[in-house]
Amino acid sequence: MPIYEYRCASCDQRFEELVAASAAAPPCPGCGATDVTRVYSTFATEWMPSNVAWHRLPGKHDLPGGDTSKPSAFIKDKPSG
Repeated sequence: MPIYEYRCASCDQRFEELVAASAAAPPCPGCGATDVTRVYSTFATEWMPSNVAWHRLPGKHDLPGGDTSKPSAFIKDKPSG
């Protein structure tokens, strides 16, 4: 079961819950409201391809709104030879 991140519409509290993917959203632990929204959160991985310039990718706080908010990977040039 994955851990999902939620935001309560009533009290604006963010919380995490371990729930099945097909389960309904849990109530807010702060106020008990059922009007919660699942938010997209970052994830961790150990896989790091060597041909991506990770230092050039924007962080989640560096992204502007609108169409330009989708990060893209910058592929480093392969050495010749």
